[in-house]
Amino acid sequence: MSPSAVSFRALPFLAEARAERVHGLRMQRLRRATLQAREAFTAEGPVAAVATCDLITFPYPTIFAFSGAAMSPAPYVMMTNRMQVVQFVEAETGQLRTLLFNPTDYERGYAAPFYRALRERYGAFLSDKVMSTRHGTVQSHLERLGLTPGDVDYLAFDHLHIQDLRGWLGGDGQPGFFPRAKLLVQRAEWELVKHLHPMQQVWFVPGGAEVPEERVVLLDGDAWLGQGAAILSTPGHTQGNMSLAVANAREVFVISENGVCTESYTPLQSHIPGVRRFAEQLGWEVVLNGNTREDSLEQYTSMVVEKLFAGPSAVEGAYINFHPSSLLTSHLLAPGLAPSVVLPAPNEGDVRPTPAARRAA
Repeated sequence: MSPSAVSFRALPFLAEARAERVHGLRMQRLRRATLQAREAFTAEGPVAAVATCDLITFPYPTIFAFSGAAMSPAPYVMMTNRMQVVQFVEAETGQLRTLLFNPTDYERGYAAPFYRALRERYGAFLSDKVMSTRHGTVQSHLERLGLTPGDVDYLAFDHLHIQDLRGWLGGDGQPGFFPRAKLLVQRAEWELVKHLHPMQQVWFVPGGAEVPEERVVLLDGDAWLGQGAAILSTPGHTQGNMSLAVANAREVFVISENGVCTESYTPLQSHIPGVRRFAEQLGWEVVLNGNTREDSLEQYTSMVVEKLFAGPSAVEGAYINFHPSSLLTSHLLAPGLAPSVVLPAPNEGDVRPTPAARRAA
């Protein structure tokens, strides 16, 4: 069956700027377009609710986290993968919708070749008890928030590295945990995961995208989901990378894994040894999370878009209000690799169950 047909508004100004083919000119035009799009986005009002849920703290190669900039003997940084539960009023219908952004099924994610090899190298005890910490599952967080699987309308991920979607959407002849949720994914990402290049395969769960096509909604660029909630197209880290933007009354939060901490967007303010010098020497205004480098120029430009769309934090105005989907985390196993600042996670309003009548529809 074909992917589902669901339409969202496009964020204004951005598509026209992205049509420029020359990388340098495209970034210049996107700077202006991003500020214009942000103004239109915030003028519509805040999101209904958003809750941030910690899933698991895990190791990640230091050389990738800051594109080789960080000077530390530790081979791994530690990062905490997080899920956002977002509720917004859909413009087309006026209905309250629930989106899970980055609901990682991390037990299934261990089957990605990179992390499978890591577990084989260090063994189950070190991998599970020392090098990782489980904070909660998608299921336990939803229960805590008072939501049922039937309350969830949409799932989305900033990209599909280490994701196995079959447990959520069904596959292998088994039903999924979410009875009616649809996956929002960029068309470029969906095509990528179905036809992996050998250099991409290490980060993807074999067969992880083999789900019913009618549960999939393909996006072609930015998507304005509803009041205070949008998906930004931010290619580079992967071809179909995307970011979540949510607005409250004071600020805009932007979430992805293009950077591992907010100082990735203001590297001249980083206290991590080597990062500031690296940015100064290269003249970079952002430092990439660089484990794949599918298109570093695109990723750099996408990070500039994220930086401008988010704007400064209302709490720490010297830093950008960027919140990594996998947050750099202080840890004894990663000396010298603690974040310079950790911004308060996006939490706004009260997440609530959707009306029973719509849930049963």
